[in-house]
Amino acid sequence: MSFKYLLFFIVFCLIGCQDRHDPLHKTIEEIESSWTEEQLKEFSEKPDSVALAEIHFGYGMDFRNKKFRNEKDTTLVNYFHSLDIYHEDYMSSIIFASLHRKLNNKPIDLDEQLKLIHSIVTEVKTKEDKNTKRAIRYYKKYFKGDTILVRMPLRNKEYATRYSYPEDSEWVYNDSIDLLIRGVIKEKPKLKDTMDMYFKLQILSMNHDNIKFVSDNIGIGDIIDSDFRLDIIEDVPRSR
Repeated sequence: MSFKYLLFFIVFCLIGCQDRHDPLHKTIEEIESSWTEEQLKEFSEKPDSVALAEIHFGYGMDFRNKKFRNEKDTTLVNYFHSLDIYHEDYMSSIIFASLHRKLNNKPIDLDEQLKLIHSIVTEVKTKEDKNTKRAIRYYKKYFKGDTILVRMPLRNKEYATRYSYPEDSEWVYNDSIDLLIRGVIKEKPKLKDTMDMYFKLQILSMNHDNIKFVSDNIGIGDIIDSDFRLDIIEDVPRSR
């Protein structure tokens, strides 16, 4: 073997060893050694989307608390930060997706996973920026004492819900199936954080009865926490 090919072989081996012993691969090996063969088999035989969705809560939550929030060794966190991954949910998603691929003899393809997550992060940031601008417009436009209309989608015809990004949810307003509240702003806190834009709204009228909001039944006269970020707010039509 010539010196050139020998050098190439050594470098190739070093790179391979480095990949197998980076924090991601070491963490995968730790999980494999801590699970029973039955657990590994059950996880691997599920479709990847199902396996990852099911493990996200329960075991996944305990895993994130241990590895990313309470762990004194920050090696794994710093590793993901070096990849521009900062949210614990994305970190654990990569770990368990990689484990699932490994168990099914598929390439981990970290670059592909990172590309997907970075595209999701970019999309979410775009929606967040758009939503924040809309909320600030609301905040500047409406004041304590103003009467407004607030729209919320209804789930199962009785539970008032919200979309994280109502203008990007493909929600088509329909007064026959959605909740429309006419209310007066009783309290509007000073704007300290664009992620916290709740205000107190007293219900003057509703287009549906027997509605639950959060965990309580709501009705005329009740005061609820409305949100400039999550609710669709409209002017009250002027009578002609």
